[in-house]
Amino acid sequence: MSVASSSTTMAQPTTLAPSATSLAPTLSGAATSALDNAVGMWIRGIISKEPQWDAFVKNRTRVLKMAEQLEQYKYVQRVIDRYVGSTTPVDLEGAGAVTITKAQVMRAFNLSLSWGDDCTETLVLTTLYGPGGTRCEDARVCAMLEETPPITTGMQAKKYLTLLREVHGQWTIAHPDGP
Repeated sequence: MSVASSSTTMAQPTTLAPSATSLAPTLSGAATSALDNAVGMWIRGIISKEPQWDAFVKNRTRVLKMAEQLEQYKYVQRVIDRYVGSTTPVDLEGAGAVTITKAQVMRAFNLSLSWGDDCTETLVLTTLYGPGGTRCEDARVCAMLEETPPITTGMQAKKYLTLLREVHGQWTIAHPDGP
């Protein structure tokens, strides 16, 4: 029997439903699999019944000061921490017994993985350099928290993260041996 004929007769086990390998567009324009959609919708079904969900959704429609945006980030980070690495129910259609990823949690919020990564990085750096920062309390960082964004919250969040990265870089250069 040739290698080609033996590969056609041997069934390969799969843990994914066939629909889980198809790609579907998202609002962000990125492709996502049916598996990610199924897990995201399962998580959304849970978190959308929680008290913080309504405030999160309402605040997504208005311009926020960075201090308010940090509250949004903290909420999303709590959900990430709660679900990433845990497993979906075995009977979840199309996604039973799947280990949940950060991308799937972000899908529940209909936000990109990069938004989630920026969220996590912003919170870590704010802890280091924001009010009561564990490394230092940078006056520019603290002042920016209370600024009203001139255009959009998203643009202000990027500007704030850029400032945090700059402060972190300066601190790292000034303290080459670490904390």
